[in-house]
Amino acid sequence: MDYFGKFCLLFGGFWLLISVAVLVPLAITLGGSDPDSMLFIALFMLLFFTIGGVFFGIGLKQLFKKNKILKNGTAYYAKIVAYEEDSRVLVNGRPLTNIVVRYYDKSGRMNNATVSPNGSVKGGFPLGGTVEIVEYEGETILKSKKAVNMKIQGEENLMMSYNGGAVSVDQIRPESYYCPHCGANLMIPRGQTVKCPYCESFVTNTR
Repeated sequence: MDYFGKFCLLFGGFWLLISVAVLVPLAITLGGSDPDSMLFIALFMLLFFTIGGVFFGIGLKQLFKKNKILKNGTAYYAKIVAYEEDSRVLVNGRPLTNIVVRYYDKSGRMNNATVSPNGSVKGGFPLGGTVEIVEYEGETILKSKKAVNMKIQGEENLMMSYNGGAVSVDQIRPESYYCPHCGANLMIPRGQTVKCPYCESFVTNTR
């Protein structure tokens, strides 16, 4: 399940727990002795149950959807080509970072997909890493818990042809850029990633 689904389950469960662990015992303690207080508590119970139920239901839906995709979908190996922020979910006050992957489907077509990581992208999902994804009926999820340093067929084309962020001709014109690993002088368009022919590491022009 992605972070959004986990957030909904935890957030919804929190409000349901407050309703059951706090408000219900309080109502039992009052035992109808104070009608005004009982009405106040009943309204809060209704509010908390509604909030908790909605979010918990969304989380369960996400969980069932993921299980359905894993059971019926087609798995592919893909290369990580970029990152994308998701403002729906905040992690430590910052938007969740999703992973943009590029892969060949069963028909041999090159596709892009944005998937939510199962953990932080720092260290676990570096650019150029290989991950396993599962696609079903237009939905794609990440199966791998972290990226691995594994070569896949046609990975050079997957990495070098990706340029989803280009907005001007300057971003598709090759320019001099040094490999941070071995110092080789490479020609890389802005925003694109290439494989260094000297040290075989993937290098992204971040200008």
